Amino acid sequence: MNLRPHVKKLVLAAAAATACITAPLVARTADDYTLPVVKRWFMVQADARCHLLDAPTSQALKAGYLQARNDALRAGLSMAYLAPWLEKAKAAADQSDCAAPSLMAEVNTAEGGFRRFMAVPHLELASGRTQWQANRAYGDDQVWRLVQYQNTDQADMAFGLYGGLHQNRFSLMARFKDGTRPYSARLLVRNTDILTSGMINRAPYSISDTLPVGFSDYSSLSFMASGISEVTTDLRPAVKTNIAGFTLTGNYVGTQAPEAAQRFDFPSRAWLAIAKLDPREDIVVEFSTDNGPLYARFEVGDFITGLSYVALPAPYTHNQVNTRL
Repeated sequence: MNLRPHVKKLVLAAAAATACITAPLVARTADDYTLPVVKRWFMVQADARCHLLDAPTSQALKAGYLQARNDALRAGLSMAYLAPWLEKAKAAADQSDCAAPSLMAEVNTAEGGFRRFMAVPHLELASGRTQWQANRAYGDDQVWRLVQYQNTDQADMAFGLYGGLHQNRFSLMARFKDGTRPYSARLLVRNTDILTSGMINRAPYSISDTLPVGFSDYSSLSFMASGISEVTTDLRPAVKTNIAGFTLTGNYVGTQAPEAAQRFDFPSRAWLAIAKLDPREDIVVEFSTDNGPLYARFEVGDFITGLSYVALPAPYTHNQVNTRL
């Protein structure tokens, strides 16, 4: 399920105060990506200035803006292209009347749409290459709350936010099929203060014994795993099957069960660094092994959007996943 149809309700057709920006935009652009970004950015700015929405609705709005921006970047637009329109949206928000009936109508619509959005317990944030799966089922079971799976002939891995409502960690869990057992790991994220743009690597995801292009100790921020532990967890996305182990399309999957894996926990402060990246670029996990380092790439994608989604409170209990840094 895509986030866009739900969060779009938070940023419907611009109010009268934004007519000066949206009308010329429709006339001057031919793509379907810029307008959602601009509308959502206008609402983010208007909300920041006028305090129109409660905290969860405001958080969902920001998540919707980020995904719209990421969609635009994946479609080939650039922040340099979007920047003038975002500036105009902010200027329009700065000049809008916070009490305008048209703007208040948008707030009411946003709140109604948000209540429907809150009832969605699971979300898939696909990029075309991979996806983040988000889970807002609010039992306090130890489960993946946000995860990107990577399954190759070399290893099965799951990376993301794992745990219950109140205690969870930014974790990577891995099982190497040749029996390799790393003794430590670190996460490498592009340092945007040193490299202003990242490498968009279209090569298939796999384990490599060479550091991926675009990464180095000089140009990357390094986040060491705090430890290593043995766990039993899901390393593959669940597939619906019948009792015989066949999918709806007739493919045999067999028994799906948690697998033994090694767990590495990274500091959540890495999220701040990831938030600055292009959704198309990668972050890298370096495993230290007796035979030298091994490297695994994971796509940034809509990680921050997913993190915002899983942190929203449950609609009835008001419980929420603890995603504080």
